Amino acid sequence: MKKSWVLILITVFVLYSFFCITFTACAGSENKGARSTSAAKDSPVKIIQSEEEFKKIIESSPNKLMVFDLYADWCGPCRILSPMLEEIAKENKDKADFYKIDVDRLPRLAGAFKVRGIPHVAFLKNKTILHAFVGVQTKSAYVRAINILSEQGDEKQASRADGEIVNGIRVIHFKAGINPHSIYVYRGETVKLVMEKQDFPFSVHLPDFNISKKSEKNEPLEITFKVKKIGVYPIFCNGNCPAGDGALHGKVIVMQYKAEGEARFTELTAAEAKALIEKKDPLILDVRTPQEFYSDHLHGAKLIPLQQLMERLSEIEDYKDKDIVVYCRSGNRSTVAGEILIQKGFKKIYNIRSGIRGWMKDGFPVEKIKAEAVKVI
Repeated sequence: MKKSWVLILITVFVLYSFFCITFTACAGSENKGARSTSAAKDSPVKIIQSEEEFKKIIESSPNKLMVFDLYADWCGPCRILSPMLEEIAKENKDKADFYKIDVDRLPRLAGAFKVRGIPHVAFLKNKTILHAFVGVQTKSAYVRAINILSEQGDEKQASRADGEIVNGIRVIHFKAGINPHSIYVYRGETVKLVMEKQDFPFSVHLPDFNISKKSEKNEPLEITFKVKKIGVYPIFCNGNCPAGDGALHGKVIVMQYKAEGEARFTELTAAEAKALIEKKDPLILDVRTPQEFYSDHLHGAKLIPLQQLMERLSEIEDYKDKDIVVYCRSGNRSTVAGEILIQKGFKKIYNIRSGIRGWMKDGFPVEKIKAEAVKVI
């Protein structure tokens, strides 16, 4: 009996300690100088009262950046952030609309934003969450995010991509620092970003590609990823940065490749490609790996893997002024191959947009071959 009472007392003590610690962590609710999380009547930050109101707001201005502060009245850090956000909203009302959502009153909206901690500040445009901060950041971190994300979707297209193609990969060098970079690449490319070494540690986060890496002092940082869709993808500082945690290193702007001058780069559906092949008898170029080629390929296709294309251009030199249909699995690697061919003087390139996957989905024939019967140069 005595033992049971001891256990009960220990349990009560642990629970009491837990609540004390929790209260201290959110102590902003009772601290001197703590401010309310509620917005003033003339505030540029509007409090959302219902899910219906939220839906109307999202539909009303889809092309403008919206900043949502998800908070709770009992949260100390939320009280710290509130006046800062008011100030930011007044200074940036032409770039974004600002709103507050009480997670206790509207828990389903908190779930939609995948809130795991508060304050949670989310940046939304075109009905898409572009980025989010958890916890209180510096004012400059929020402002930098607003500056770059408010322009997302409004970027001017560069005349050509940055960097150079090396073994089928676009390699781009740049320095990490306070000023953000705009990096231009083409859809379908595999991109390697090489961030040059600095005399300070830094790190990067590309949320759209699920990449987070860090570099120690005087060490370069390399990240490699494939860009499959046209769009703008932010590069954030993920800690240990001169610009501050959560700041933006820049953005990757993915463009559709377009040929220049007399050259022609045309994207075709599988059906259009089939019709062209039957009518013009072009060179059919497969730029996948040998293993993929063995499994299935178009009749009469020539295999030159993308990584070998630059070295083996002499094999197709006679087709510089003739039609070439290029394909891969899904239309991405073949886009890069088309870019390389046009840069090297080939003038009539047709890319199967959906690759052999789309070709087979439409029920068009393919051939298979035994690996030992193929000679790969």
